[in-house]
Amino acid sequence: METLFTWILRIFMAVLGLLFLLALLGALLVYIVWATLRWLVTGRKPQVVLVWQQFRNMRQNFAQGGFRAGTATGAQSPWGSPPNPAADDQVVDVEVREVVEDPARLPEERRP
Repeated sequence: METLFTWILRIFMAVLGLLFLLALLGALLVYIVWATLRWLVTGRKPQVVLVWQQFRNMRQNFAQGGFRAGTATGAQSPWGSPPNPAADDQVVDVEVREVVEDPARLPEERRP
C-alpha cells in the first residue's frame, strides 16, 4: 500500500511539474505575441531584442581584438555612439589641490 501511495505521489508531482512548465511556455508565447504586435504598431523594439543586439555587437568587438578594439578612431561603440578619444589618450594619475589647515572646531581639552 505504501509503494502504491509513493507512485501515485510521484505521478501527481510529475503532472504538476508538466503543468507548471506548460504554463510558463504559454506565458512566454503570450509575451512574444504581445511584444511583436507592439513592435509592429509602435516601431519600438522590445528590450530583449535591444539587449541581444548589444550582446552580439560586444561579442563581435571582442572577436576583433578584445574589449579595447572599438576605441580606434572612427570606430563605433556597441551602443552606436562614437567613443570618446580623449578617454584613452589622456591618463590622469593624481589631481593636485592645496591642503589648507582649518582652525580647530572643538576646544582643546585642558589637562590639570
